[in-house]
Amino acid sequence: MFRRFLKYLRTRVATAHHARAGASAFWKQHIGHLLAWPLGALVVLGLGWFLLFQQLDAERRQLELKTQQDAHTLANDYADQIVRAVDQIEQTARFVKYDWETRQGDVHLGYADEHGLFLDASRMLVALVDGQGRVLTSSAPTTMSPAAVAYILPRVRSGIPVNFFVDEVPIEGRNSPRHRLLFAWELSDRDGRFAAAVVIAVDPAYFTMGDAEAVFSQDGLLAIVGDDGRTRALRSEGPAGTIRQPAFVHAPPLRLSAGSALVDGHAWFGDGRARFVGWKHIDRRGVNAVVGLDYEAALAPWYAMRSAWTSSAMLGTVTMALFALLAMSNSLRLARRDRDLRVIRDTYRMATEASNEGFYMLRPEWGERGEVKNFEVIDCNRRAAELVARERRDLIGKTLTDLYQGETLAERMDILRRAMESGYNEVTLGRAHEHFPAKWVHLKMFRYGDNLAVSARDVTEERAHEEELLRRSNEDPLTRLPNRYWVESHLRDAIARAERDNTMFALLFIDLDGFKAINDTWGHAAGDELLCTAAHRLKEAVRPHDCVTRFGGDEFVIVLENIAGAFDAAQASERIQRAFRRPIRMSYGEYVVGASIGISLYPTDGKESRALLQNADVAMYSVKTHERGSYRFFDGKFHDQLKARLERIRELRHALADDQFVMYYEPRVDLADGSITSLEALVRWIHPTRGIVSPAEFVPLVEETGLVLRLGDLVIDKVCAQLALWAKSGDKLVPVSINISPRQFNDTDVAQTLRRALEHHAVDPRLLEVELTESSVMNETASVVGAIQAIRQTGIKVLLDDFGTGYSSLSQLYKLNFDGLKIDRAFIVQLGKTEGGVVIVRAIVTMARALAMRVVAEGVETMEQVDMLRALDCDEIQGYLISKAMPPAQSQPVARNFVVVEAD
Repeated sequence: MFRRFLKYLRTRVATAHHARAGASAFWKQHIGHLLAWPLGALVVLGLGWFLLFQQLDAERRQLELKTQQDAHTLANDYADQIVRAVDQIEQTARFVKYDWETRQGDVHLGYADEHGLFLDASRMLVALVDGQGRVLTSSAPTTMSPAAVAYILPRVRSGIPVNFFVDEVPIEGRNSPRHRLLFAWELSDRDGRFAAAVVIAVDPAYFTMGDAEAVFSQDGLLAIVGDDGRTRALRSEGPAGTIRQPAFVHAPPLRLSAGSALVDGHAWFGDGRARFVGWKHIDRRGVNAVVGLDYEAALAPWYAMRSAWTSSAMLGTVTMALFALLAMSNSLRLARRDRDLRVIRDTYRMATEASNEGFYMLRPEWGERGEVKNFEVIDCNRRAAELVARERRDLIGKTLTDLYQGETLAERMDILRRAMESGYNEVTLGRAHEHFPAKWVHLKMFRYGDNLAVSARDVTEERAHEEELLRRSNEDPLTRLPNRYWVESHLRDAIARAERDNTMFALLFIDLDGFKAINDTWGHAAGDELLCTAAHRLKEAVRPHDCVTRFGGDEFVIVLENIAGAFDAAQASERIQRAFRRPIRMSYGEYVVGASIGISLYPTDGKESRALLQNADVAMYSVKTHERGSYRFFDGKFHDQLKARLERIRELRHALADDQFVMYYEPRVDLADGSITSLEALVRWIHPTRGIVSPAEFVPLVEETGLVLRLGDLVIDKVCAQLALWAKSGDKLVPVSINISPRQFNDTDVAQTLRRALEHHAVDPRLLEVELTESSVMNETASVVGAIQAIRQTGIKVLLDDFGTGYSSLSQLYKLNFDGLKIDRAFIVQLGKTEGGVVIVRAIVTMARALAMRVVAEGVETMEQVDMLRALDCDEIQGYLISKAMPPAQSQPVARNFVVVEAD
């Protein structure tokens, strides 16, 4: 046993010695092959890292180029937005110029602003400036700096419009000024000489207040930069609405009319951040639309990709090192070599499978004439198979004819053939079938030998982003309907189609009746909810292919194409009105709003989009004026009436400025003895060419336009001046009553106005009376009671005029404590005709007696009425039977007694 053990030991020692000798010989014999593996690995890794960095650099440059192109595209869009904004400003200037020429220079911009004739008056101020820089009239109080006057007037005189001039305006209570942008044009007199300049001052935010989420999601900015490098307007926000103030440090003159570039943040911006800047010069304006996209925000995807690719490369490096070690130890063994090759193939497969792109290797099938008749998939990765909704094992071996059919097959075959011919092709295609996961795929095709390598990348999100940008620029964010910018471009296309096909279409301009009351009462949230519901009902009321758009505010525009005539437009309007007769249920309650519709027809009412919109708007205004909640077609006569109404308003403003109003006086007579107890002051308009204009013609107009406030103050001053003139004669005087309109009573301090007039003309307050209508005091609020008490404390008597036409209650009359009331003539006319007339007058007189008020009957025209009023115990009468209103004489007609009893 011991011998066997010694033999075993000798055998093991010999084996070990032989192994050591064999290993030494192996290393000496194969040292070159063994070192080739690590050296080759180093070369491959070095090349791999080099290609990685090259690819990363290429991806970065591609992303930078794409972002730069996006900046250029956004700058073009922003330039279009600025051009539209300037067009609106020029439209305002053209309106003022037209008004100037029509009225021969007599323009009142305050009136135009009151009636909403200027767009976005909160950010736009319109003024007329004479040759010395004085503001003749403006839509709101304003001044211009001397620098602005010195710059604008010489250019406007020379016929050169002024665009985007920066005028520094001091801010009250602050040390720093705020600038505004001035636009100016020349206004000429009849001889074509310079007469004035129309200057429009615009808040810079007017040009940057649009929806620009595509810019601000990348920490971007919008700016208007002049050719002189000075910034006119600037808006900069972060992705979550964070306000940034980059402020241009230096914006060098942009030499090209349009372009984009990556600029140094320290040289351009105050925050030192590099940005991709796109710009477009706006012709004839001297400014550039500038869009800046933050470099770091734009390249965030690249940084993430670099991190992912570097991690993958590190993994590949480790893998390659392991492979080299395995290859060194097994280079002489075929089995190990085959296994190492499989590891390499598997590693490559893992790298391609981890990619987000699909890779195909296609082999062409040639026809007898040398043409490519088909392509076979000889290899692909998992992502490539997913893009065509298949498994990898099912896709390999398939031909193009197995995958596609019809026009889709022909299209893709043509693309691949061009790639085979030229060696390269690149295209973006929509998906061939609905079940394919990617809606849009970007293909890059490279010819390698006789085969074709294809990479496919899902670009659905990028295309969706582009489509979203286009949608947002043409969509109302609240109702999701197309906006006014979309409808203007759509109308141009509709006109072209109608002209080409010789068809007709209608334009419906819709305004919601009662919307303002709901919006003012319940707030903007209720208004928004109402607008959304209204938009839904409008879409339901018209045909599916008819275009419903929100034009602005509570206005909607509907385009009805391919109609047979006006009858189709009328039917559509009736369907819309039926839809709005149903109450609208909202979270704030149930409401009924109407729809006033104006209709213009192509080509009858215009052949341009602007004319069709304007004429439909005029027709809608006609509905608003005459019969709300109905529809009307455009009528040139109403357009003329509207112009005539504007002319009457202009004449009324002239009349107030030139003092064309005079006072007439109608006596009130005591029924007991026929003596004059008071005079009612009545205003008359002495027109320079028409003579005396009836109050019925101009009083409703002054009340509607608000001019009644100025007219009311003028009447009070004229009456007090006349009383002072009569008082100089020393004769006994009777009081004069003045009618106070509801608007003057509710919107001004009437008591204070009366006190000032009495003190100015030194008139006894007892010689003045005030007549208020029932509509002025119906609310019975503390302010109404206080206003009446303030008038009476002055010593002025207060009468309730036109009693019976309103809804006054006995408690109201008791609380308000009037000195007298005047029975409306509508009840006096019924005396002697109906028994009811006598009953009503008797009830009024009895009530007045209970409240210790004198009773005056208005509109007395017959002696029969006088006898009945005396029998009903009425105190005073007034009317044509006594005397018509007469101009003032040298003295009051107080000495005259009227015969109020018929002779026997």
